[in-house]
Amino acid sequence: MKGYVECLLQVMGDAASLNTFDKLFRSGKGPSWADRASDGAPRYSLHALFPVPEAIQRRGYETAGHLWCGDFWGAPDDLVDMQVKRLLGKRYYRFYTPGGVPENVFLKASYDFPLLHLRLVGLGVDRGDLQNHSYHGGYYQGSFSPDGENPFAILREEMGFSA
Repeated sequence: MKGYVECLLQVMGDAASLNTFDKLFRSGKGPSWADRASDGAPRYSLHALFPVPEAIQRRGYETAGHLWCGDFWGAPDDLVDMQVKRLLGKRYYRFYTPGGVPENVFLKASYDFPLLHLRLVGLGVDRGDLQNHSYHGGYYQGSFSPDGENPFAILREEMGFSA
């Protein structure tokens, strides 16, 4: 997807916390300009994890929404093309965001879900910019990249997603 960042999110922890996180993440509640799911499928949304403030919503997406999202999420709009893998003690998510990796959303989520460990990996627009972030308890925990020629492809495959 041209202009979009491919992201992988790994969330690990106890079953109750994982289920609560997943349920909140897919609630898709957000401002009317963010409600784009039309097929009736559960909608995963960054708005569910880090909501756009009411005052910004009233001003509209074009006027203020995309600026707020870019500043506070790290991506100017919501995620698209979500894929999910559920395993015992783990959740794997693959999605795309326009223009940036929404690292602030998942830093906040790690604060809201202190029993979970989150790892967000994004492959930038230029397809060479690997961004790797680990969070726990509301803190950035560091970064790690696997060895090999294409670490993002290795991670994608380890999570069970095809290219």
